[in-house]
Amino acid sequence: MEPQWPLILFTFFLCLAGGIFGMQGYLDVKGKGAKMQKASLLMSLIALIVGGISVFFHLQHWERIFNGFGHITSGITHEFIICIVFAVVLLIYFIMMHRSEDNLAPKWCGVLAIIVGLLMPIVTGFSYLMPARPSWDTPLLVLYYTANTFVLGSLTAMIIADVKKEDDVKDELGKWALWSVIVELIIVFIYACVINASGNLYSSDIQYYFDPTLPDVPMVDRVGIETSLFAGSQAVSFWLGTIAVGHVVPLVLLFMLKKKNEKYRGYSVVAFICAVIGSFTWRVSLYVVALDIFSLFIP
Repeated sequence: MEPQWPLILFTFFLCLAGGIFGMQGYLDVKGKGAKMQKASLLMSLIALIVGGISVFFHLQHWERIFNGFGHITSGITHEFIICIVFAVVLLIYFIMMHRSEDNLAPKWCGVLAIIVGLLMPIVTGFSYLMPARPSWDTPLLVLYYTANTFVLGSLTAMIIADVKKEDDVKDELGKWALWSVIVELIIVFIYACVINASGNLYSSDIQYYFDPTLPDVPMVDRVGIETSLFAGSQAVSFWLGTIAVGHVVPLVLLFMLKKKNEKYRGYSVVAFICAVIGSFTWRVSLYVVALDIFSLFIP
């Protein structure tokens, strides 16, 4: 399957929005991060808007998207609902923040921010679970989006905290980022192993069948594509982009950050950039290996 960049951008920015808002909510519950609230809310809102706009470019007739909203069980309806709820909670947080005497939103606002921040990747992930695409039809996709939300949110919060001089939350955010990257790395590697073994899920009983409308087009090498992450066409992207740049480098930087606190902003920015690269390379790989169980021919 060809990478669908509008949907790649959509899931990335939704994870980013949920991560930033959820992390700010966590700090709010702990009575911290007052000076970085506005920046966090603004970044979350921008990410939500960019993600929402991106998804429309996936449709040739975007106005027909409203027809899908009439079916409450459709994934696109669930995504639309969570985006609206997210925006409403963000607005409530902003209003209550300005109404408080200490400019810190009430803790119940922080709890709501955490809830919608977590629901964003979970709802988005479940909307992509399709039996027709075995490599996607696994809870690991939901777990990856959730872990990615923590990674992007904590690293962004580290940068915002440094800019806004919130020194009392830096170490705590660094720990969140470190453990988030470790968990995401484990999930990605397990997910890659599952995909590597999914080639046999495609029927082998029709391997000599040919499409009568395309008699000169060969069958898709389903096993070759599903095993391409470890040693194939996607190996460089996976090992270099997703694993090395996207996870190992951020881990090294976050470990070094404990000893060289004076380079906090530089290390956190580079770690964030590397995490973004890893997020995109893995999402692209997921589309490449997302073979339709019925589409066994090269289009």
